[in-house]
Amino acid sequence: MSAQRVSRAASPQGGKARSDGKRAVAKPKAAQTDRKVQSKTPSRSAGGKASSATKAAGAKASGAKASASRGAGAFSRSAARSKAPATSKKKAAVKSMPTKGASRQGRRSGGIVKRGLRAFAQSYLVRFVAVLVLVVTAVFVAVSAFSAQSNAPAAQRADGLPIYITDEMIDTARAMRHEYGHPAGCTIAQIIQESGQGTSLSMLAERDNNLFGMKWADSFSGKHGVAGPVQWGTNEEYDGKTVSIEDAFVKFESKKACIEFRSSVFLQSSTYADNPTICRAIETNNSALMAWGLQDAGWATDGSYAEHLVSIMDQYDLYRFDS
Repeated sequence: MSAQRVSRAASPQGGKARSDGKRAVAKPKAAQTDRKVQSKTPSRSAGGKASSATKAAGAKASGAKASASRGAGAFSRSAARSKAPATSKKKAAVKSMPTKGASRQGRRSGGIVKRGLRAFAQSYLVRFVAVLVLVVTAVFVAVSAFSAQSNAPAAQRADGLPIYITDEMIDTARAMRHEYGHPAGCTIAQIIQESGQGTSLSMLAERDNNLFGMKWADSFSGKHGVAGPVQWGTNEEYDGKTVSIEDAFVKFESKKACIEFRSSVFLQSSTYADNPTICRAIETNNSALMAWGLQDAGWATDGSYAEHLVSIMDQYDLYRFDS
């Protein structure tokens, strides 16, 4: 009875009645707990690998967690660092902006000065070249003009008369004044007006020795120094209009013969010899009055003929040959 009671009492504690009749001894709860843990934990022989694997896995997991935590910490620190320098960079940029702007302005001002100096140098060089070209051109023109003057015949004689007026012409004109009274100044003025062309005589005067443009008349045939008639084109003025015509002119043997013929034959016709103005010019030995007498008598069809002659006399001071 006592053994059964003990087994019954022990059964509620988790033990069973032994079949051999021995009394079961109840173990404390801690031993039962250790037994449960041992039952749950694999044995070292069979579960050594599993245990090591478990430990490795645990270690990896813990390492991963640690690395993750370290990575997270490093990331947070790097983020903090990146944020902090960014803020500091912004502040530094804000602080350094005036300095950069000043340096840019300095560079710009320096560039403007350089460009200004370069433009000034270029403009100065252009001006210098332009002045040099002008100077060279002026020197070339001056040298050319001097060379042309030295090579060309003189436009005037030493006494100021045109170069084509010869001493023979002057002497013959003076001789005719003494013999017929015709003022020599007017005679020379007529040669310049009728035959002068720049620095030479006209072809009628040069080739046919007709210094006064005297036209042919049959009564001139056989006169001293007359070579005969010759046809020339000429401009005549009729009723204020200039007309080009062909007409016969007197051809002379020499220029001296022409001057002599003017005084000895041409001016001896009644048209000129009886003209009151010409007569008064001969009496007073006045070349200007002789010019007006010739126009009045009809020497030329030009209504300004006397004015042209007087202008030539004034220009070359031909009155000196009247004395």
